[in-house]
Amino acid sequence: MSSQYLTAMRIVVLLIFWSAFQPGTLVRAEEGGRNSATGILWDWTLEDFRRGSYHKGVSSLFAEYERVTGRKLVPGEHNQAGLKVYTASGPGLATPLPLVDGVVDELMARGFEKSNLFILDQSTRNLRRAGFLPLLSQRRSDFKGVPVLSLDSGKHYHPEWFYESPLPSFPVGESSENDRRSLLPYPLVSKVDFWINLPVVMDCPGIGVNCSLANASIWNVQNSFRFIAEKNSSAVAATEISAIPELREPWVFTLVSLEKCQFIGGPRFNSLYTFSEKRLLLSSNPVLLDYHILQKINRHRRAKRFQEIPVDSPLFKYGQTLGLGEYTGDAVKLVKLP
Repeated sequence: MSSQYLTAMRIVVLLIFWSAFQPGTLVRAEEGGRNSATGILWDWTLEDFRRGSYHKGVSSLFAEYERVTGRKLVPGEHNQAGLKVYTASGPGLATPLPLVDGVVDELMARGFEKSNLFILDQSTRNLRRAGFLPLLSQRRSDFKGVPVLSLDSGKHYHPEWFYESPLPSFPVGESSENDRRSLLPYPLVSKVDFWINLPVVMDCPGIGVNCSLANASIWNVQNSFRFIAEKNSSAVAATEISAIPELREPWVFTLVSLEKCQFIGGPRFNSLYTFSEKRLLLSSNPVLLDYHILQKINRHRRAKRFQEIPVDSPLFKYGQTLGLGEYTGDAVKLVKLP
């Protein structure tokens, strides 16, 4: 192991712990980052992957979340809710459309109009390929009446809302005017009552497991590929972005379907290394959810004789340090429904 690598890792560790204890910069558990459901991972068994089955699961999981936390998923002060989907790997590995249908159906049953919801992701092209946007000839930007926002349009960033990484994002000797800044998705940090994270399960270099934390951070900001390219800073960026108070507070939970999962080769889609389970998982603790997903990925990697992803990945330690949630011990539990 080279001295340069050791030095880089020491810098990463020092920076993450320094950031974690700076007042007012990142949300901490004792400052309100926890709720009564923070240690729970709900697991719902789906009958199939059709809209009706998803709606049944979504309805039950939403009701259980509300029962435990006392927080109602209904229109509030802003009368708006957002859905963060994942489409970066193409249509073969994107957030399932019937799941989004089920979430929209349930939110409408709870008082929202379609015009008061929105679906958000990075790329117009990928959103269209995955079925969230209609054909260009239709001149529309909605999914069955729900507005669809693409971050690459440039319309949904604000210059005053950004994540600034203390690590260089370009090779030594190169520079850019804002090479340390990644703009945040303004619709999720402004006038929204809450937003729901709807990722896809896969592995990813640097981060390790690409699910809840990655979709809320790396795949949720401008110029995100710099974090994938710089593997030593990926876990730092994913946890720090996820812990930004203005982004974390309205993020109620992550809801992920195991309809489409990939255990090696991500984030590029490869159908040879996929698996599927009729399960729907919900948790307001992204660290716990990602840790649980990692166990599943590693089981499939072992079965195919691929190297496992280390369970002591910095992603979990940093996430716990920043108050995003515990992931092992008596403080967490898996609740299977129905």
